Amino acid sequence: MASLFKKVGVVGAGAMGAQIAEIMALNGFDVVTRHRTEESKERALNDVDKALQSLLRFNSNRAEKEIRKMEQTYGLTLDEEQKSKVKEKLKSEFTEEMMTDAKSKIQPTLKLEDFNDVDLVIESVVEDINIKREIFNKIDKIAPENAIFASNTSTLLISEIAAATQRFDKFIGIHFFNPPVILPLIEIIPGIGTSKNTVESVFNFSKTLKNHRGLMKPIMVKEVPGFLVNRVLLAMLNEAFSLYEEEVASVNDIDIAMKSGAGMPMGPFELADLIGIDVLYHMNQSIKEMQGGNVTPKPIQLLRKMKAIGQLGRKTRKGFYEY
Repeated sequence: MASLFKKVGVVGAGAMGAQIAEIMALNGFDVVTRHRTEESKERALNDVDKALQSLLRFNSNRAEKEIRKMEQTYGLTLDEEQKSKVKEKLKSEFTEEMMTDAKSKIQPTLKLEDFNDVDLVIESVVEDINIKREIFNKIDKIAPENAIFASNTSTLLISEIAAATQRFDKFIGIHFFNPPVILPLIEIIPGIGTSKNTVESVFNFSKTLKNHRGLMKPIMVKEVPGFLVNRVLLAMLNEAFSLYEEEVASVNDIDIAMKSGAGMPMGPFELADLIGIDVLYHMNQSIKEMQGGNVTPKPIQLLRKMKAIGQLGRKTRKGFYEY
């Protein structure tokens, strides 16, 4: 599939977009990222550098961590030969040379005109259909005719965004999950006009992608409001928000309950802060407007109030928790 997609354009290089660009570069693709300002460009490049440095440290320290775990947790005493075998088995799969190469593949720009030779466009801007449609309408006049357009929207209908272009058959949803460098899932969502060839090309391409932890896992999802994961996720989060508003339990205790009793790796409020209160608010609004999914009105007020005063979660260091 690398022969089909050689250069990828990413629009909206915030936290999500920057990580999508990094994944593409790690997989050997040339990447052009479009930014609105010089400041946002530098911030995105800095985020990419930090993420790659983190990946390098993770790979470099795997063997030593495993040896400490075996000796301290399991009470084993390894001789030098055994330690060497562990180090050989867990030797770093990511080197400084690979990191430098990945960074060199990302070319930032402030101009959409630099998307004139991309094979695939991935949009990851704010969850506002008018903004997305405006961007794709502009790129449609710039990108090659055979380029495929993909939106990373988490709730909006693909067909409605595609309507702003003249390439309905080459338009598809490719929804990564935050943070995409760690989480492997990708929802592939065809619009009503998406061709079979586009679906197959994007799905097969997605199957080859690797993030920081391994191969990514694309699934096919029907075009409905909220798609699959967010339909389930928002129903759960909204129920947690309702329990908090009804004073059934505190934020911390609800999180403890869901982690200790339901086996969740993080509680619903911890997850909400990670996703972003503003993102959840827009997701809820989008699904409610399209009358899809189990979206209750009461928690929307809580999210709206938090959004209004800038308590957006980890990104602002304060949401349901302080960071």
